Amino acid sequence: MSTSLPTYEQVLELAAPIDRTVPPEFIDENGHMNISRYLELGGTALWQRCQIELGMPEDYIATRGMSTFTAEHHLTYYAEILEGERVSVHPRLIARSDKVLHTATLILNRTRQQLACVVEATLVHMDMTARRPTPFPDDVADLADAALKADDLAWAAPLSGSMGVRRR
Repeated sequence: MSTSLPTYEQVLELAAPIDRTVPPEFIDENGHMNISRYLELGGTALWQRCQIELGMPEDYIATRGMSTFTAEHHLTYYAEILEGERVSVHPRLIARSDKVLHTATLILNRTRQQLACVVEATLVHMDMTARRPTPFPDDVADLADAALKADDLAWAAPLSGSMGVRRR
């Protein structure tokens, strides 16, 4: 478990598939961004990275009969996000096995230049016909390994310590 948080500038080392202003419909009765929107932004940014960079494009299910399912996620909040503030969402790959990918998606409040939330997740690669876990195809595994190497940064990802990739 990581005990220190990355700086705002360190998180900016990661690409951001999502960079947007928080609209009124994202706000809950407490006057800040609703919990469901953190998960939505984190999951969407991670899936976009899978589609664009990890060889699982929009037609991955139709053409290859495979996808990923989220097996577990953990959200940790560090700061509020309010209506009209700008946010960016930065997925980082942590580790993988032949069938599982461990990720941490960092959500920045760009308006206040602070880490707002980490959406940590484990994704299981699935055969959509059998609806069972299946190994990543070699080309996808190679792309994931290259992305893992690119995401091996000088700072530790802020992880919950409650999940990861099981090793046999």
